[in-house]
Amino acid sequence: MFKKITFLYNALITLFFVTSISSYAQKSLEQKVDEYINPLVEATDFYGTVLFAKNGKIELVKGYGFQDIEHNVENTPLSVYHMGSLNKPLTAIGLMKLHQDGKLHINDVISKYIPEYPRGNEISIKNLLAQTSGIPSYNRFSDYGTYAKRENTLKQVVDWFKDEELLFKPGEKYSYSNSNYVLLAHLIELITNQTYEDYMQKTVFKPLGMQHTGIYKYDEIIKNRAIGYDPANNTYSLKPIGFYNNSIKVGSGAVHSTVLDMFKLEDALYTNKILNDNTRQLMLTEVAENDYGLGWGIWQRFDKNKYDHDGASPGAVAYFSTYPDDKVTIIFLGNINSGAFHKMKYDLAAIYFDKDYEVPTLRKYVVLKNEELSKFEGRYEFENGNFFDLKIIEGNLRFLWRGRGELGYLLSPTSDYSFYMRARGDQIDFSLNNEGKLEAYYVERSGRSKLNKIRK
Repeated sequence: MFKKITFLYNALITLFFVTSISSYAQKSLEQKVDEYINPLVEATDFYGTVLFAKNGKIELVKGYGFQDIEHNVENTPLSVYHMGSLNKPLTAIGLMKLHQDGKLHINDVISKYIPEYPRGNEISIKNLLAQTSGIPSYNRFSDYGTYAKRENTLKQVVDWFKDEELLFKPGEKYSYSNSNYVLLAHLIELITNQTYEDYMQKTVFKPLGMQHTGIYKYDEIIKNRAIGYDPANNTYSLKPIGFYNNSIKVGSGAVHSTVLDMFKLEDALYTNKILNDNTRQLMLTEVAENDYGLGWGIWQRFDKNKYDHDGASPGAVAYFSTYPDDKVTIIFLGNINSGAFHKMKYDLAAIYFDKDYEVPTLRKYVVLKNEELSKFEGRYEFENGNFFDLKIIEGNLRFLWRGRGELGYLLSPTSDYSFYMRARGDQIDFSLNNEGKLEAYYVERSGRSKLNKIRK
């Protein structure tokens, strides 16, 4: 009798563990994604919509958080988001169509179309597409804020940066630059005698059935527009973004869309609806081992080939990725610009392909007074010479890249000597060495860097 009871007990225990393991393994994609994203929503680090698809069929599409906090409107699959630099691969598709139709050649130098452009006889259209032109990105200029608040034509933006000294000889290196894609949009207008928006609507958006995609304008009503938010002064709070005129970013970062519209981009990558096989292969081939083709990131993830691009702008994050060998596409668009999106790009793929990832946890913050924060103020330098300032503004320690910006990024203290930067997803840690002197370290996804304090 005792043996029978023992056998039954062991059988029940085994069944319990097998059932527990099996139920965990059998969690649906939606359950896993919910488990990952809900803590980010609670921490106000992500509001947005995600989409997963395989073999041309949507497996999950779902909205999280609020499209409009003030009016209590939640995000849905129909929410319309500003996409920042996810505009670039769209511009690339439009440009490659002109190449395919013989209206231009990607090896043409830009002086062929803009004779007065400085060193334009050295810079090819391919250099612009591949981010190897050496033209500096205009968003690093000191007067960027002025241009971002006014109406600009593409020519005005190009005239603004064209006389800047090149960072290197064209084709010699890779350097990501928003200026390249504004210049490409300007070339599209010059060659087609159409506005960039009209050309893209006729050539890319309408043929793909992207009915909710266009230029994101502040002075037009856009149905289901997701209001953009940035982290505010309080730890978990948000604030609407200030006024921003996207005419400064046409071609580079000015398009809005939905995840459902962006899913239709598969047709531009896997069919001949816009580009033929040869043109697509040209666009999706890595240039000079830069992990970048012509407007697209060219990577491997989990030993799988991947084409992707991301975007981030005030009040917006965006990511499109597709795995051609598996025919898997993962997209998310969001209306909070926080550093959480950097990990999401990798972790959502890990969830889908059943790889290792960490579920986010809600960070705990502490309150430090001005006198406790003052010892951290100053200018800090990386080994490569880049620097930033830490400054107390309105009772908070803030991060000002290269000393610029009125408010910079909020640093939220997680302890007496550690600060988390929600806007970038990075951390700055301090410690006292054996001599009682303060040492500083910058912690990001790629690693930990020691900082040198060069100015108090």
